[in-house]
Amino acid sequence: MRRLARCLLVFGLLLPPPARAIDEIATEEYVAELMATPPKKTESTEVAARQWAVLPEVGFGPDTGPLVGVKFAHRDVAGSGVTLDVEGTQAIERQQSLALTVGTPHLEHDRFCALLEGRFRLDPEREFFGLGNNNVGPDAVSTHEFQRTQAFLTLGWRARAHLTFDVSGGVRYVSIRKGIRDDDRPFTTDAFRGLPGIHGGYVNPIGLAMVATTRDDVIRPTRGWRAIFKLTHTNRALGSDFQFTRLSGDVSRLFPLFGGAHVVGLRADGGFIFGPQRDIPFWELEELGGDDTLRGFFPHRFVGTSQVLLNGEYRFKLTEFNFLDWWRVRLDGVAFGEAGRVFITNGELRQEFRLNDNIISRIASSFRYSYGGGLRIGLSEALVARIDVGFSDEERGLVYLDFGQTF
Repeated sequence: MRRLARCLLVFGLLLPPPARAIDEIATEEYVAELMATPPKKTESTEVAARQWAVLPEVGFGPDTGPLVGVKFAHRDVAGSGVTLDVEGTQAIERQQSLALTVGTPHLEHDRFCALLEGRFRLDPEREFFGLGNNNVGPDAVSTHEFQRTQAFLTLGWRARAHLTFDVSGGVRYVSIRKGIRDDDRPFTTDAFRGLPGIHGGYVNPIGLAMVATTRDDVIRPTRGWRAIFKLTHTNRALGSDFQFTRLSGDVSRLFPLFGGAHVVGLRADGGFIFGPQRDIPFWELEELGGDDTLRGFFPHRFVGTSQVLLNGEYRFKLTEFNFLDWWRVRLDGVAFGEAGRVFITNGELRQEFRLNDNIISRIASSFRYSYGGGLRIGLSEALVARIDVGFSDEERGLVYLDFGQTF
C-alpha cells in the first residue's frame, strides 16, 4: 500500500478529472472549510503540520485523450491566514480548466470572512442526455461545446464560531457551440433549437446563505455536523440574460468509531430552481451524476428543475507515512452508496413525496442508485485528493478524481 501511494505522489494521479456541474453549494463548502481552518500561525517546518502542497495530475480519458495538470494549495500564505487554491488542466482534445480560490476567515478578529473565486472551463464535447429523470441512456442524445467563465465574491459574518451568514455576487458567462464529435450524434444546438439557453449567455446571481459546521478538521474530519442553506436570484435588472431563483440545501453528519479510525457519514442534499420557463437556461438546471452526486453515472446524466440526493459513506484509516520529508501522507479507504433523482416539474416533485400507502415503493422504484469505493490521500494540513470508482445499473466502474472530501 505504501509503495502504491509513493508511486501516485511521484508520477501524479493517473486519472482525468471530471467536469463539475454548476453547484451553488460548492462555494459554501469553501466557506465551511475556512471556518474549520485553525488560527493563524507561523510557517511550520514539521512534516505533519505543513500547510501547503503541490500535486501533479496526469491522465488519459476516452474523450480527453492525454491530460496534464497541477494542483497547488496553501492554507496559511506567509502566516497571514489566507488560503490559496490553484488548479489547471489541459487535455490534447482541447478540454481545459483553470480555477483560483483565495479566502480568509480572519477579518476583524475572526468576525468576518471573505472568499474570491475565479473559474474557467472548456469542454468541446459535452454530452447531453435530455431533461428529467429519464430512462434514455446510457448513451447521450446529443453533444455540444461548453465554455464557462465565472468570478464570484463572498463576504460572511461569523455570528458564532460555528455559524456564518454570507452574501455573494458575481458574473457567469456560458457559451454553447457545436464543438466536435467522434460519432454521428447530433449537435445539441441543432437537435434542440428551442431549448432555453441553447446559445449561452450571462447569469449574474446574488445570493444569501447560512453555513453551520462543527467539523473537527478540514483534511480528515471525523465528527460533527455541517449544514448549508442558500438562496440565489438573478434577473435582467442585474445584467443577466435570464431570470430565476434557486434554493439549495445540504446537511451532513460524521460519526466517529473506534477513536476516529473509522467514520460513518450521512448526507442529504437538495436543490430547487423556479422562474419563467423560457428564462431558465438548461445549463443552470439541477443535475445529478458525476464526481460526488451519483458516482456510478456520467457527469450531467440527470437534469431537472429540482433534485434530491442521499449519501452514505464508510471511511476507514489505512496507513500514514512521511513522503520525502515533505508531507505527512494519510491514506483512507471509502465505501459509499447513493440514491437520488431529479424532477422536471413542480407537480412531479409533489407527487413523488405525497404521503400515502405507496410512498415507499414509489420512491424506491423511481430513485436512481449508485455505489462504489475509493481512496483518500491527505497531504499534511494542505489538501486531500480522492479517487472513487462508481457502479450503477448503467455503468460498471466509472473512475473519478477530485479534491476535498465529498461532504
